[in-house]
Amino acid sequence: MSPDANPNSQPAGDRDHQPLPPGVRPTARARVVPTPPSSLGRLTVLKVGGSLLDWPELPERLERLLEDLRRRGDRVVVLVGGAAVADWVRALDRIHRLGESRSHHLAIRALEFTSHVLAALAPRLGLDVIDNLDDCDESWLAGRVPILSPRLLLDQDEQESPVPLEHSWDVTTDSIAARVAFRLKAELWLLKSTDLPEGVDRFEAACLGLVDPAFPMVAQPLETVVYLNLRAPKLDVRFL
Repeated sequence: MSPDANPNSQPAGDRDHQPLPPGVRPTARARVVPTPPSSLGRLTVLKVGGSLLDWPELPERLERLLEDLRRRGDRVVVLVGGAAVADWVRALDRIHRLGESRSHHLAIRALEFTSHVLAALAPRLGLDVIDNLDDCDESWLAGRVPILSPRLLLDQDEQESPVPLEHSWDVTTDSIAARVAFRLKAELWLLKSTDLPEGVDRFEAACLGLVDPAFPMVAQPLETVVYLNLRAPKLDVRFL
């Protein structure tokens, strides 16, 4: 699990003509997937980079984005990056030679902490920390937003998936969020602190350190991956 410092498919067809959420300015690559006919609305996995947790404007920016997604009819599941806690585990691994597998499990447990940190930082947003996707419905019905602490889901995925996530520093919450989005058949939005250069694909983004090294393969089944530099003065939606 490293810090959040950070076969593609392109959105196509009638997506070009769908409006973006209010306050989000499109770029040349920006498109929005049309809302499915289901009255329940689309599912969106929102991965909040750990690098955003110490940003004073995070609660306000996140509130605006969640409101925009709700207007679009989305049901949102949030995952939070490991931030400085993951850095600390990495440092302990260097000092004590914990090994990647043991370090991976420790860093995954750190995500429960950062999930509660985000809920505490933004109490107005109605964020519920959950550890089971079955609890999402209860949060949505109450008009709240679930934050998934993914340890139990990853344990289940390891038992059930033919290709479980590797226990490696190459896997961060970028790849974890991609796996969750795959299981939910959801869009994935990556909220970051760094711009995505024009024309960069998933493999190039991994080479630039904007997503983790495992992300291109883990996210391969996902049709829609949105990249957003939440710190930017004007929000530009980019697609990976």
